[in-house]
Amino acid sequence: MKALSHLRPHRAGFVAGLACVSFACLVATSQADAAPFVLAYTDGQIGQSYTNLQAYHAQLSAVGLGSAYNLTAAGTVGTEGMTNTTRSIISFAKSKGLPLYPTVSDYSNDTGGFDPAISKAVLASASSRTKAVTNLVNLATANGFAGIDIDLEAVQPADKANHSAFIASLAAGLHAQGLKLVISVPPKTSDKAPDYLTGYDYSAIGAAVDYFQVMTYDEVGPGWASSGFNGEVWPGPESGLDWQKAILSYTVSRVPASKVLAGLPSYGYDYSTNQVVHWSSYPAVLASHAGAVLQRDAASATPYATWGTVRKQPDGTEWSNSTKQPTLWYDDAQSIQAKTALVNAYGLAGTSVWAMGYEDASFWSAVKAGLDNGATAPLSIDASAGTGGTIVPSGAVQVQQGRSQGFSIVPNAGYDIGAVTVDGAAVGAVSSYTFADVQAGHSIRAAFTVRGGSGDTQIEASGTGQVWTKGTTALSNANRQARAGINDGKLATGVTLNAAGEGETGKWEAAGVTWTAAKTVSKVAFVNGAVDSYGNGYFESGVSLQYTTDGTRWLESGWAIAPAYPNSAAAGGASYAFSGTPLAGVLGVRVSGKTGPQSWSAIVNEVQVTGR
Repeated sequence: MKALSHLRPHRAGFVAGLACVSFACLVATSQADAAPFVLAYTDGQIGQSYTNLQAYHAQLSAVGLGSAYNLTAAGTVGTEGMTNTTRSIISFAKSKGLPLYPTVSDYSNDTGGFDPAISKAVLASASSRTKAVTNLVNLATANGFAGIDIDLEAVQPADKANHSAFIASLAAGLHAQGLKLVISVPPKTSDKAPDYLTGYDYSAIGAAVDYFQVMTYDEVGPGWASSGFNGEVWPGPESGLDWQKAILSYTVSRVPASKVLAGLPSYGYDYSTNQVVHWSSYPAVLASHAGAVLQRDAASATPYATWGTVRKQPDGTEWSNSTKQPTLWYDDAQSIQAKTALVNAYGLAGTSVWAMGYEDASFWSAVKAGLDNGATAPLSIDASAGTGGTIVPSGAVQVQQGRSQGFSIVPNAGYDIGAVTVDGAAVGAVSSYTFADVQAGHSIRAAFTVRGGSGDTQIEASGTGQVWTKGTTALSNANRQARAGINDGKLATGVTLNAAGEGETGKWEAAGVTWTAAKTVSKVAFVNGAVDSYGNGYFESGVSLQYTTDGTRWLESGWAIAPAYPNSAAAGGASYAFSGTPLAGVLGVRVSGKTGPQSWSAIVNEVQVTGR
């Protein structure tokens, strides 16, 4: 076989080419990250691809490797298309920390196209599928790739079940190595349209893969038109906006939008030469035809130019070199921006581009403008962990509205997950948590406990602990406000919360204590609380234990209180114990609750803390 020639991505059943690749999640968290992913697909057959990667790599999330690898009927991976340019691309991407995803397709240089004999042989049996899976996983692990982009474009309808089984097996094999699977698929508008693509079960393969790239390009070209969509005729748009919307609407009805990647072309077609024209060459082609009339097709939102009489054909699948047309269909900044904006409109994972080397800086400016169009300012999830473990990711994690974000909670050696709180509410000792369809800012906090849990003792109530003193200050609403004082650590001395009632909506600290060194807290008791002769309780409702790990933010512990604190009356002199999963890395605890008009003359003496 000769080396893979310089090819463009294409659909199954049409002129040969290599499909665009995508990229997988960059960190071990939710796949829906803060901003849409942008893949630049490189082509090692042209030196300009490497040059442009060096110039525009900062615009990218990952790099695809095109025209280098192919799958054989024996299930082995061919490297006939590997070039020194490809090797330079790999080296440069790794130096910049950009994940690499090689496309492996069923393209054959012997037949000059995507070969159904290859895909049929690979998919035929469990053993043939296993062999191919093993070789593909080895390709990724041996070369330090982030995963594989599988691009079988000649899958026949009869091989639908085998294809789905192969994709599921390949995904499992890659996932076992901590790698990702991207699938590049021909575009469909329904389960059965077009009929020659029914071998691609969007729902089944979409459930298995990490990213589902729809090749939304080559709608119309010299010699074909996309069947099943409004009966297109040529010449026509290379990738019309209306066509993309039809494809994506169907796709997201079968595959989670958070997995879907929409392809963008950086090329068009000159029907007077039957040739591909790169984005960077459009001005020169237009300038070469004096008097060319520039127009824009409304439905496809795509520009075209004519410099003579265009003879439209009734059958878009027929082509002859003798019927060349004086027209160029291409893209400009306006059309690329409109098509890229579909990422936000449909809530997709991102976009991918075929191919680097065809474009220039203006193309990437248009892509960025499209991704910014309709995107809201990112929301923040504040993620933190106490002593004894980590939460990943951590800090102020930025998430686009409507997307999801996952977190992993990992204890250090000798520790267990204690409590996880989300927006101040306990969710249990969970090892992971996902915020779905984020519409507002959130917080997540992980606390850890020392494994074993025995040997806890009473922690002295000293230092800068706080209680409410008897002294009160009159407020304008006829209520009175207490002031904080130093916790003296003496159980015999009580202090009054509020001598005159606080009002209906207040949230008051009853008593608490802080430390300069972090503690692991296993039990807290609200000791010797007293009520007045009317039997009115210290709090009317909502009593809870809160804790801090930074001395500034107070978080709800989610611990239970026993006996259950009443909404109004409580027995004088009673003690109330809070218990729950031990909290690690604690710098302070306090009892808090809602007071109201019935909160009269209530007294609390001290808070006892047990732990280490």
